[in-house]
Amino acid sequence: MEDESKIIENMTAILREKARELYPEKVFDYGRNPENYGSIDSPDGYAEKSDECGKEIKMFLRVKHGRVDDSRFIAEGCIFTVAACNAAAEMSKGKTIRECLKINRSSISEHLGGLPHDHGHCALLAALLFQKALRNYMEKTKK
Repeated sequence: MEDESKIIENMTAILREKARELYPEKVFDYGRNPENYGSIDSPDGYAEKSDECGKEIKMFLRVKHGRVDDSRFIAEGCIFTVAACNAAAEMSKGKTIRECLKINRSSISEHLGGLPHDHGHCALLAALLFQKALRNYMEKTKK
């Protein structure tokens, strides 16, 4: 039994190393250690959306003086979805609302250094979710 677990551990290490050769380091960093993971109490902007697997993803924004002061998300999905949501949140911090309108699928993918072709939809999902939270903020502040 101990030999089997050692073999599995070695195989897992090899797979991780091969994956690192295929995908940018930032994808792994953002996906495994997302600094912007979590919620914001009484957010200025909020959105939720289901991913392709039916899991809910949430985005929270705090805006001060016309700039995104904090941006957080909650997502239980693949490493690419988490990385894309983390990228959208990171890219928005300190930006004006107008600047945030430029956060889209391609800018998220570029920020991450690229995503695998079959996970490009993760960047699209993160962009749509972020823009929905931004619209929510704008609707709340509309007079």
